[in-house]
Amino acid sequence: MKATATPVPGTTQDALFLEAKKVYETYMEQSLLFEEEGGGKVLPTGLREVVGDPWEGALQEYYTKVKKRGHHVTPESAGFGEMTLSRIKTEPGYDITIKSCADQRGWVFVDDAGKEMARGNLRQNTLSMIREKGKLVIVDGFSGGVDTCEK
Repeated sequence: MKATATPVPGTTQDALFLEAKKVYETYMEQSLLFEEEGGGKVLPTGLREVVGDPWEGALQEYYTKVKKRGHHVTPESAGFGEMTLSRIKTEPGYDITIKSCADQRGWVFVDDAGKEMARGNLRQNTLSMIREKGKLVIVDGFSGGVDTCEK
């Protein structure tokens, strides 16, 4: 499954934004793969490559809880609906901050017996990145379920 984010109209697509877009898409793809596995105590390499602390620690805590919860996304439902991406005001200390809307409403979460436990949702994500060891990584953010995404 490939995650492709479409820049919202009016977004300046300079080299930094395009690099951030690639980091975001990789982050989303790797997150979904880990959701399919049902989480775990150690982030997979592909996910660790695009995150840095403190976001890495927050993700690790989340995915440890996912593992305890015992749900995973079914491979049949894994995929993305529309994903939009825009650049927003970047606070001091970060190189770039992006806001996205990701349609994950097709995701089906099941327990180990295959019983449906939950469905995915529409998510608004705000992610801040810095350059670390020569590459952009996500170091801070917020992700929450929404009824509609802000434009």
